[in-house]
Amino acid sequence: MVAATVSRAFASSLGIMAACLMAGLLGVIAVSGRWPVDAPRTHVEAVGILPLSPERVSRVEFSGGGQRAVFSRNSRQEWLFDNAPTEPAIAGHINTAIRLLTISRPRRVLAESEYSPGQLGEYGLDPPRFALVVAEAGGNTTCLGFGEATPAQNAQYVRIIGRPELYLLPRDVGEEWQLARDMSERGANLLLPVSIAQVWAVEIVGRGTLYRFERDPAGLWFHHVGQHVHTPGGFVHHADPTLAPLIATELGVLERVPVARIVTRHPDAAALAGAGLEHPSTIVLLYSRDTAGPVARIELGNAAADDLGRYARIQQSDALVIVPDDAAQHLDTLLQLAGTPS
Repeated sequence: MVAATVSRAFASSLGIMAACLMAGLLGVIAVSGRWPVDAPRTHVEAVGILPLSPERVSRVEFSGGGQRAVFSRNSRQEWLFDNAPTEPAIAGHINTAIRLLTISRPRRVLAESEYSPGQLGEYGLDPPRFALVVAEAGGNTTCLGFGEATPAQNAQYVRIIGRPELYLLPRDVGEEWQLARDMSERGANLLLPVSIAQVWAVEIVGRGTLYRFERDPAGLWFHHVGQHVHTPGGFVHHADPTLAPLIATELGVLERVPVARIVTRHPDAAALAGAGLEHPSTIVLLYSRDTAGPVARIELGNAAADDLGRYARIQQSDALVIVPDDAAQHLDTLLQLAGTPS
C-alpha cells in the first residue's frame, strides 16, 4: 500500500516536472519565435589550417594548370572575379571555400620527420596541382599548395608554403575552390554554369522519369540502372566500356551549348509561365563530387516564338534565356542511352 502511494507520488512529481519543462519550452518559443537548438551541434569551432575570420579575407589568387584567377572584395564587400562582379551562386562558393579553410579539421598532420622531400612529388605538391595566395585585409598573406588525393580518395594533401607540416584535408576543401574558379570562368554565355569536368553525377527529369548518370571510380560515365555491374566485395559501380564514351560525348557537347540570348534576369511568374517553365518539360541537375546538393539546375521550356531556339532557365544566375534546340536533342540522346541494354 505504502509502495503504491510512493509510486503514485513519484509519477505525479514527474508529470509536474514535465509540465513545467514544456511550459518553459513554449515560453522560449513564444519569446524568440524559434525552436531552441542544441548549442554543441550548431556551434563550430575554428579548427582549420587558417586561424582567421573568413570576413578578414580580402583577396585570393588561384593558380594551377596554366590557369590563374583572382577573387577580391570591393568596397561593398561583394566578391569580384578578375575585377568583374560575380553571380550570387559563385560568391556563395567563394565564401564556402574560405570558410572550409578556417573550420575543416585536418584528418591527419604529417610532421617533417614523417615524410621525405622526395615524397612531395608523389603527393602532388612539387609542384602543387594548384596554389592559393590568401590575403587578409591587414596585408598578411598565406600561400597554400594543394596536391593529390589520398589513396582512400577522402582527403587531399595540402601544405602551407614555408611550414614543414603536411595536412590531409577533407577533399571538399579543394573541390570548392575548383568549383569557384570553374564557374567564374564559364560566365553567363553558356547553358551549363559548370564544366562537366567538375561534375560527378547528372540527373535528368524528363518523360515523367528521373534518370541519373554517375561516374565510376575510374571517372567513366554510366546510367545508374542497367549499365554497370556490382563487383564482389562491395557496391562498386563500373561503367559499360561501350556506353561510357557515348554518354561522355553527349555531356561534352551539352557543356558547350551557348546561350543565344538572355531574355530577362530574375523572371517573374508570368514570364516563366509564358516560356513553359511553370512546369518545365525537362530539368537537369548537376552534382560535383563532394556536394550533397546540386551545383547547377537548368530547366527547359517551350520553343521560342521565332522557332530558333528554346526557352531555358538557369537557376544559378536566375536568368531566363534562349538556347539552341541542340540542347533538347542532346538530352533526348542521353535518355535514349539510358534505355540501351548493356
